[in-house]
Amino acid sequence: MRRSILTVVLGLVVGVGVAMWLRRAAPTPVAGNAREIAVTSEDQKRTFEILGANANLPGDPELAAAYNAINAEYFDNRLPAVRLRWESRLDEVGPMIADNFRMGGVTDGQMILLNPEIQEDTDEFRRVLCHEMVHVAVTSEREPHGPIFQRYLKQLADRGAFRGVVASEEEKRQRRVALDRKMADLSAEATTLAQVKSALDAEGSSGAPGADLADRVNSYNGRVRRHNDAVVEFNRDIDEYNLMVTYPDGLDEERLARKTSIG
Repeated sequence: MRRSILTVVLGLVVGVGVAMWLRRAAPTPVAGNAREIAVTSEDQKRTFEILGANANLPGDPELAAAYNAINAEYFDNRLPAVRLRWESRLDEVGPMIADNFRMGGVTDGQMILLNPEIQEDTDEFRRVLCHEMVHVAVTSEREPHGPIFQRYLKQLADRGAFRGVVASEEEKRQRRVALDRKMADLSAEATTLAQVKSALDAEGSSGAPGADLADRVNSYNGRVRRHNDAVVEFNRDIDEYNLMVTYPDGLDEERLARKTSIG
């Protein structure tokens, strides 16, 4: 009987550990178009220096092939030909914008630079490339991440061009509030289940267990299984939330509030 309780509780402990992931980890954001950064900022100055340094260099054929394939399938070949290059110096720009921020890509409408850090992650590569291609598509718009950009990007996501969830700041805020509430409920349930287990273990070891102890153990184990199922669902919600905060540019209001100071 004690072995039955312990086996399920081990599953509970693993589940609770996974549930804490939201506090430990955060998505790696990507950056948008260099045009939107204020001219007087250090990050824009460095961004345009990097764009200028690449101005007369040849494009990467493999990146061009990926661009052309997406252009054909999702843009009906309406986007202009642009040069694409890997550029590791984009890593210098991200920390100028926000703490722990990685600039995944940037475009001036004629060239797209991509951070080599994204090339090992197919999903992130597709997200960043599609993001920059939408900037190319709406290059004449005054708001780089305005309603037109958002609508275009959402259409691409809905059609499966990349794995991501386009959401407004209010939608992201509401989802985070709901996740925080759910995490608190899961943590409270885990604490209660640990207390119930201790009581059942003590009763089972007492030499004088109640006649209905087996029924209460079965009820407890069922409760643990339901809790672990809730943890699995919670982690799926976290995955969706992390995809949500990746767009439109990975810089949600909370991250911008912690912006790194530039001397």
